[in-house]
Amino acid sequence: MLAEKNPEVKKAVAKLMTLTEDEQARMVADARDKMRWDIESRERAAVNKGREEGREEGREEGREEERRAFARKLLANGHPIEEIMEYTGLSREKIQSLLH
Repeated sequence: MLAEKNPEVKKAVAKLMTLTEDEQARMVADARDKMRWDIESRERAAVNKGREEGREEGREEGREEERRAFARKLLANGHPIEEIMEYTGLSREKIQSLLH
């Protein structure tokens, strides 16, 4: 083989092999970094989504509690259940449960 006979060619082939190995190692490291970044990104997105869902759930619970408090006041003032249903959007069962 030519590389065995010519020291300059042998040196060039050795350098090429080193560069090729370095490039492969860099590609593996880059792929590993990208995978790690993708996983962390998905985890952050999931946490943010969970927080937003929790906030929305809390807001909805707050609105529901406001409707129940309003219904209690209307009940205390003698308003009929049908009227309270109309004003609050609560079901008959929920309003009746406030009586107990």
